[in-house]
Amino acid sequence: MNAEARSIAKDETPGIFSEIAPRYDLLNHVLSLNIDRLWRRELVRMANVHKSGAVMDACTGTADVAIAFGKRLEYGTVAGVDMSDGMLGIGQSKLRKRGLSDRVKLFEGDALALPFASASFDAVTIAFGLRNLPDYSRGIREMVRTLKPRGRLLILEFCPPTGGLSLKAYSFYLQSVLPVVGGLVSGSRRAYEYLASSIGDFMTRDQLLAMLSSAGLEEVRARKLTGGIAYIYYGEKPNGAA
Repeated sequence: MNAEARSIAKDETPGIFSEIAPRYDLLNHVLSLNIDRLWRRELVRMANVHKSGAVMDACTGTADVAIAFGKRLEYGTVAGVDMSDGMLGIGQSKLRKRGLSDRVKLFEGDALALPFASASFDAVTIAFGLRNLPDYSRGIREMVRTLKPRGRLLILEFCPPTGGLSLKAYSFYLQSVLPVVGGLVSGSRRAYEYLASSIGDFMTRDQLLAMLSSAGLEEVRARKLTGGIAYIYYGEKPNGAA
């Protein structure tokens, strides 16, 4: 996928995700064999937020991560932000069913210009959303801005293998399995072709770790998940940082 095509695709992502919103959760669980649930659970655990803390989940989609925090933070507050009104509508319905509408609030907004004051949150998370942003570095810096000093940024993302049989198998899955199965179930093959491309074109682990350090974060590290299919990236905002 060339740079121009990638930029055009990312400009269209709110509409694309709204198209597939009704089947999005089902496909996530089916295509990952339910491993995605374990990954999100580990993301919440690593955030280690006090029960009265404040959390923001960027590119929240149908709010799975926001809901997980809402269950954990008995006295805290959770904000979920996404540009897709279709995805947020599904998320709102899930919140009502779980009785979490008072604790978790969803907002339509851009992760590159978050609608929150600086130093608002104890933790900020983004799960499978960073690769959909047109400017990775700007998105990371904007999320860091909203963190309190010693606040934690956690990013859950796929990480394609770098070579060998693993790369060949992964490439086959992205090019042949994901678009076909995703297209058949969701009714939008182009959405899953885009998702496959966004995974294959994403940064390496070392590139993302370097970007977190460049954004001023400390204690930067990556937690490998399921043999390196995905990683949770972690960094802390220093004391005294703006």
